[in-house]
Amino acid sequence: MQGESDGDEEERSVKSISGKKRKITTPTIDKYKTYTKNGYTRQYPDNSSNGDFVVYLEHLDREIKLGNMNPLNLSKYFKNIKGVHERARINSNKIKISFKQAALANDFLKSRCLLEHNLRAYIPASSVERVGVIRYIPKEIGNKELFEKICCDRDVVGIRRFMKREKGNLIPLSTISITFSGTSLPEYILLDGWRYKVHTYIPPLLQCFKCLKFNHSAKICRSEQVCSKCSENHSYKDCSSETLKCTNCSGNHLAISKDCPIKAARILKHRQSYAMATINKDFVNFPALPKSSIQKYTGKVDSNKNIELPHVPTKTDNFNISDIVNNTKVMNSIIKTLVALGNSESIKTTSHIKEIFIKNLSE
Repeated sequence: MQGESDGDEEERSVKSISGKKRKITTPTIDKYKTYTKNGYTRQYPDNSSNGDFVVYLEHLDREIKLGNMNPLNLSKYFKNIKGVHERARINSNKIKISFKQAALANDFLKSRCLLEHNLRAYIPASSVERVGVIRYIPKEIGNKELFEKICCDRDVVGIRRFMKREKGNLIPLSTISITFSGTSLPEYILLDGWRYKVHTYIPPLLQCFKCLKFNHSAKICRSEQVCSKCSENHSYKDCSSETLKCTNCSGNHLAISKDCPIKAARILKHRQSYAMATINKDFVNFPALPKSSIQKYTGKVDSNKNIELPHVPTKTDNFNISDIVNNTKVMNSIIKTLVALGNSESIKTTSHIKEIFIKNLSE
């Protein structure tokens, strides 16, 4: 997703390196630019009491690898910081500090030691924010206007609109993402009094533009540069080959193309794992039934004949979620159904969703 102009642009000509004139466009209206709540910074809720409250640290000078420094030398940076529970390396650029109290983690973000040692501290988005997707939003409404009109029982902290590139121009789509402050998504938002369902946002698969492998970015990649056109060890900008060769599958396409079967399989696995994580998180938070209302069947025996009688389910039987989680076929059917719904732009009724699930279950 990218925030750019809405198409109302000023056109001008400039000379390229080759001396030829080319036209470029300068945005004059930025209503599709990502909008963030004024003055917002990530913080843990002060009433939070359980778990580790993590803060990430990076050096403002990107040439200095904080994660590669001697841990004992780093300890002197935090001598006067209260409430530090644990420190750990994340990668070459990043370390984390864990606190047992939310207030102490929040206070650390304003610590003087950050300025003294040229460090940047921030709370990871996954700890305090959730991103939802809203569909069928009119394209002419800008992000700031949406922010001002949306009503919700969660605090909205950011709006982004999905964009697509056509012939060098960015075109707005009717889908937006909303960042909510908190650890759960609302079921819906109200826009001008109309209810819109909030869908879980599944981020795109991360592909490195240096080695063209997956699940890491170029800035932390230690591999050699690989061309996305011919798979040789140079940048695609320097490539003169007229033959396409994917470095991942050796196919006749760009390595960043969705036509690559390996990338397509990775995308599917990525979506399934994200959906599974969401389901498991919901199961963890599933409210337990009171013990007084549970009658777990252990088998009834007639004392005269010593024959086990068949069990007749009652309303008080306990619904065991683990029976679903541990059933591979059922879980795969749920995931395939969620992925199908997430990829579809059409509105699905309850009966239609049920049909999709039954179809996946019977395969």
